[in-house]
Amino acid sequence: MRFGLAVLVAAVAQLAVYLQVGTWIGTAALLATAYILFASLGAGWFAARRSALAGGLSALLGAAVYGVVSFFGPAATGMTVLDLIGWEARLLLAVAPYVAIGAAAGALGGALRRRTLGAARRGTATTRGDRGSLRAQGPLAPPRAKDR
Repeated sequence: MRFGLAVLVAAVAQLAVYLQVGTWIGTAALLATAYILFASLGAGWFAARRSALAGGLSALLGAAVYGVVSFFGPAATGMTVLDLIGWEARLLLAVAPYVAIGAAAGALGGALRRRTLGAARRGTATTRGDRGSLRAQGPLAPPRAKDR
C-alpha cells in the first residue's frame, strides 16, 4: 500500500513538470530534471522497500500520465486511440534516461531512510557510557569492555 501510494504521489507531482516540457531550455531543463529526481527520491523514501523500483516507476508513471493528460487536451483533437498508444510508446522510450536516474534517486531515498530511521529504531544515538561520558553506540563504535 505504501509503495503504490509513494509511486502515485510522486508521479502526480512530476506531472507538473512534464506539462511544462516546452520550457525546458537551459537552466529550466536542469531545474526540471532536479524536480524529477527529488520526486523520485521522495518515492524511494516513502516506499521504504524496493525504493529503486519506486523511484523509476514514479518517473515512468509521471510520463505516462502526462501522455494521457495531453491526449485529452486541445492539442490532440482528431487523434485516435491508436495514435495515443503509438505516441505513449515513443514517449516512454524517450524518458528512459529519466527512469534510470529516477531509480538511482529512489535507491538513494531508500538508503537515506534506512540510515536515518534505522538509527532511531536501534537506539544508536549517543547515550551515557559506563563512565558517565557521552559515547556513540552505532555499528562503527569500538566495542565496550563488557562486549569483548
